[in-house]
This record gives sequence, structure tokens and C-alpha cells, in this order.
Amino acid sequence: MNIIIPQNIFSTLFALALPDGEKEKLTIMDSSLIVKELENNKDSIGIIPSLDLLRHPEIFVSQNFAISFDGVLSNSYLYFKQDQNSLDKILLRGDITSNDLILGKILFPEQYGIEPELLLDSKPIDFDSNNYLMIGIENDTYPIVNNGISFSDHIAELLNLPYVNFVLASYSEESLQNFEEVIQNAVELLNENIQDYLTKLKLDTKLHDFISNNLNSLYYDFTENEREALEELIKLPYYHGLIEELVEIKFV
Repeated sequence: MNIIIPQNIFSTLFALALPDGEKEKLTIMDSSLIVKELENNKDSIGIIPSLDLLRHPEIFVSQNFAISFDGVLSNSYLYFKQDQNSLDKILLRGDITSNDLILGKILFPEQYGIEPELLLDSKPIDFDSNNYLMIGIENDTYPIVNNGISFSDHIAELLNLPYVNFVLASYSEESLQNFEEVIQNAVELLNENIQDYLTKLKLDTKLHDFISNNLNSLYYDFTENEREALEELIKLPYYHGLIEELVEIKFV
């Protein structure tokens, strides 16, 4: 059994709380590829973007772990160029997921009454000329020095609930059940020692302090609040005509 995680700060913090024997099973890959890897290796477990459940409703989801946000901290940040009269285009960079693509199509019409074009981008960054939605470690220190706006905060505001960005999932119900005790112990350790784990990442000082000072907007526990939040989140694409049927989550 492999444990597959995306390459971002928040997944890495969880990985640091795992027992050494479980750390040896870790594989890191792009978020968008993990659910396919789980499909090919049914006994494996992975942290996947929550809206991947829309296309993979048969996958099992842990009800003891998620990565959720409801404030300044986020895995995705928006950056808007100054002095613009209209918002026609947003460039997406980094570890782009189904969440960013789908929720980007919902957020701007819902909150701003506009429908900017979302385009993938790999050119040199130019904050003076472009608007961006950056995902994962691509953000680096930009949220601090370039006034990044938390994408998670916008989604949480839209739902009036935390934004469940990632869930722990597997095509094997047995694998997920067997991993539950490990999950619960890791989450407990993480909640108790997150500052120590954050220091181990050796981040830029500004970025470290920014995350450290805003940890109250990051959650690894999966309570009834997060469960409701996830269920409401995956309904949004249906309500906005992006999918034809509602999806029922298979919790374990």
C-alpha cells in the first residue's frame, strides 16, 4: 500500500506526523494525477482534491481527516493587477486542481457578477500585467509580498462553512479502514506539534511566520462541520449547471 500526497505545505505537515514506517510508503505527485494513481492501484490511499469526487463517486472517503481552510491560509491565492476597470482574464499557475478550475467558474459570477476567462499559464510571472490564481508551492512568499487574496476564504464565505480543499480517499474500503487509527494518531500529533513540524520545513522566514500566525484558519480534523461543508461544496457545481447529477459521498 502506498500513501500518495500532493506537493504542498499542508500535506507535507500531515506527512511529518506519520509514523516512520508509514513515511516509507509516501509518494508525492501532482494533485491532479493522484486519483488516477489510486484508480490504478486500488489498495493505495491518497490525499485528493475534494472535487475529484465528482468524477470518481465510487471512491471511499475518510471521515477522520481533511485539509480545510476558512481564512487567510489557503493552498490557492488570487493576485489582481492594480488600476484595472474590468477583469477579463485570470491565469492559473502551479499545481492546478479540479477545485481551482470548477470553483473559479462559480466564484466570480456568484460574488462579483463577472465571468473572466481562466487560462493555464507557464510564462514568467508579471504581476503588473496579469491577474493570477496560483496553486500550491508556486505561491512561495507571494501572498505576503504581492498581497495575495485567499481563495479558500472566498469559498468559505460563499458556503458560510469551511472550505474542504483535500480529502483522504481510496478505492479500497479495507485499506482506508485499516489506516484510520494511523490517521487519528497523526492528526492528534499534528494538532499538538504543528509549530515544530512547520519549523522542520525550513521555509522562508516571512512565509513561515505568515503560516504560523494564521494556523487558526487551517483544520485537519473532520468534524460534523467539515462533513456538512464537503457535502455542500460538491453540490455547488450541480446548482450552477456544471454537472448533471448530484454525487453521494461514500464515507468510511
